[in-house]
Amino acid sequence: MKKLVLIVICAILMGCNNFLEVDLPNDQLTADLVLKDDQLAKSAMAGVYRSLEEKGFLSGSSTGGGGYMGCYADELVSYQISTSNLTQLYSVTVNPQSNVVKTLWNDTYNQIYSINRIITGLSASQTLSTDVKNRLMGESYFLRAFLHFYLSQTFGDIPYVTSVDYLENSKISKTNSDQVLILAVEDLAKAENLLPEQSAPGLRIRPTKMAVYALEARIFLLQKDWDKAIISSSKVISQGSYVVETDLSKTFLKESKSSIWQLEPIKAGNNTREGAFYTILSAPPTQVSLTYNFVNSFFPQDQRKQKWIGSKNDSQQNAYYFASKYKQPSVTATTVEHSIILRVEELYLIRSEAYLKKQMLSQSLSDLNTIRTRTGLPIYNSNIPNEIMNEIINERRHELFTEFGHRFYDLKRLEKLDEVLYPVKPQWKTFYKNLPLPESEILLNPNLGPQNNGY
Repeated sequence: MKKLVLIVICAILMGCNNFLEVDLPNDQLTADLVLKDDQLAKSAMAGVYRSLEEKGFLSGSSTGGGGYMGCYADELVSYQISTSNLTQLYSVTVNPQSNVVKTLWNDTYNQIYSINRIITGLSASQTLSTDVKNRLMGESYFLRAFLHFYLSQTFGDIPYVTSVDYLENSKISKTNSDQVLILAVEDLAKAENLLPEQSAPGLRIRPTKMAVYALEARIFLLQKDWDKAIISSSKVISQGSYVVETDLSKTFLKESKSSIWQLEPIKAGNNTREGAFYTILSAPPTQVSLTYNFVNSFFPQDQRKQKWIGSKNDSQQNAYYFASKYKQPSVTATTVEHSIILRVEELYLIRSEAYLKKQMLSQSLSDLNTIRTRTGLPIYNSNIPNEIMNEIINERRHELFTEFGHRFYDLKRLEKLDEVLYPVKPQWKTFYKNLPLPESEILLNPNLGPQNNGY
């Protein structure tokens, strides 16, 4: 019995090679077998967070969403070999057989599968404390919504997986991307009812109601539900514990006051994968650098250029620029930085855009200038909506660069991918707005077809 318990725990923590390959039938995942006490349940959830930090959309590593989608858009240049995941995205040579789409797809669905197993185990439990059960259930619903949101924004129509049943998952069909957002909002509503309003004093490494509202605001903006976007973002902004860091050097420290939710490094003394991945220690780079077009798009007085961008010269004095939001590329005596997934600055920009769409120009400008003026830029003023919108887009570009693909997803939702990427990627085609579905997945389950348009 002990051996079987260990096997099942490992399955929860590690997932499986393919989200269709369920190693145990659903009726063997019982609460008394897997989640029989609080510590075991917490350990299972810790395995999910470890996976999120290591790989997939929320990882700051070379296999994470920020690097992938930064290369796919106009933020990053890849210096890896031509067949690497990053270079295929940068050169727009991704196809249904590419390892990058299979890896991103499978890593994420493995994480969702582990989350669903935890939900199943928590639901069946009769022995967990109410506080632990509610907290972990709320975190699970939140994470499930977050991961499906990223999958849909990247691939288009995708399955919204809520089961650990082998037969059901092996035949599952795609859900329309608009419906995916609706289902994600439903999961977020469940999470809101179960999570605390905010974290206990200290670091913000566990999702709370504030994290739920932040993701809701992002989804409502995508759905063009301006009223709800304003309401959700205002819930965080008005809370008072989440404030814009006026000292830009503190924005990405683990104690940042603007941070809503962070991922903690696996070991004490470790810092973020972003710091290790983006920092150029010697030139020319071997991973990525910021594009010159992006670096040159800042006004000279913008302190984000001074504080959040570093540079390294090669022997010929050619300069290469890198994201320096995270300053620690290696181990330190104590951990200094956590990977910040959600922060309040984004919510000011979401609310500014929503106010603008409702013709509430003064409120829109107020939120916009809250972000601008702390960077050394002058107050922006205009009574022309299109001009204000362009400034919001610029602020999002300069505020959120290399943070989990914001630039690509912004251009996509605003239908500006072709306008922006054609000049810098001549091989760009309109249908590239969605990555192809992994061909191997469609061969295993034809219900996932048809393949995305153009591939």
